[in-house]
Amino acid sequence: MTRHDHAGEITGVNHNSLDKPVWGAKAIGQIINRNPRQAFHLLTNGHIKSARQVGGRWTAVPSALLKEFGA
Repeated sequence: MTRHDHAGEITGVNHNSLDKPVWGAKAIGQIINRNPRQAFHLLTNGHIKSARQVGGRWTAVPSALLKEFGA
């Protein structure tokens, strides 16, 4: 374990989790503090530029969502 990995465990923040895509309007909504219905509305109307549809499911990278929504 490197020093960097150990520091992440101490603070309880896993920076890798912000780079892994989340799937579905529910998961996207949790990141942007919206309920699933609100998130789905935003997604289907093209208001979330960092999200895309793959095989009928919505996906986005949390770090991009947070950047887009000013967090």
